[in-house]
Amino acid sequence: MINTDLFRDFLHLVQSRNFSTTARDRGMSQSTLSRRIATLEDYVGADLFDRGIQPVALTEAGEMLLPLAQDILERMEEVRGIGHPDARRPDQKCHLIALSTLALHFFPDWLAQYAAEPVWQVDLLNTEPLLAANIRNFLLGQAEFLLTFADDRVPDLQALRHHRYIVLGHETAVPVTRPDAQGGPLWPLEGGAEIAYCGYTKGSFFQQALAPHFDKLGARIRKVRDNSMAAVIHGLVRQGHGMCWLPSVMVEDDLQSGVLVRAGGHEFDLETEIRLYRSHNMGRYAQSMWGAVSAGHQICRKAVRMA
Repeated sequence: MINTDLFRDFLHLVQSRNFSTTARDRGMSQSTLSRRIATLEDYVGADLFDRGIQPVALTEAGEMLLPLAQDILERMEEVRGIGHPDARRPDQKCHLIALSTLALHFFPDWLAQYAAEPVWQVDLLNTEPLLAANIRNFLLGQAEFLLTFADDRVPDLQALRHHRYIVLGHETAVPVTRPDAQGGPLWPLEGGAEIAYCGYTKGSFFQQALAPHFDKLGARIRKVRDNSMAAVIHGLVRQGHGMCWLPSVMVEDDLQSGVLVRAGGHEFDLETEIRLYRSHNMGRYAQSMWGAVSAGHQICRKAVRMA
């Protein structure tokens, strides 16, 4: 009978992609970890990692084992929970990283849906300006959960392609601008005029997700301001510096009052998912929370090879 802790070693290494990091976090020497992974490989009958590249990558056999190892450990936690009803003690907590817009406009109301007694204790960690930095902190184990906008065309999200997630909702980023004297868009996307654009910093989620619109508008669009936070850009657009795509949750009141108007039709909208990613490596408290918030959702996996 194989030790299920070997699956924990495996999942930690899948996330860290580094033997020394996993050995340190798992409280063992690197040589011990290597032997344990080799034991698992002997049991499976194939190499699970390509050790010839850095960071290490999953082999085809490793990709096949990944969802099975995840399911095995989750089932073991369920078995253990039968006789351990204190898995959700009030002195425990877990950690979540969220993009700034979601931290302000989505996270509080979403968590309030699960306000049974005792309330889930979730530390919301400081958000980095760029998507890649938030993903890096998540992969380094700073949080068990990552709450992010998602579009599979965004390159940085490929780093999460072997993590499970649930879709909590959808958000539409709409092109908005101050109105001109006649009430029309000051910076219209239709037509051939130059467009002043209050842009997202390179590497931010929306900067990457909006690439198809930038390609369509071509040289007409001219960046006049630059920031990684939608809240800051919202203020710049309201002041008339230019147009931008902003989450509808931020601008719906401005659109109703006429402070802002649409800069273009619905063909210029950007539809995104709101995803909650979970770590491969979670304690019983975080695992219990995942069970609660994922109930009724399809748990998704991306069947894509690590590169």
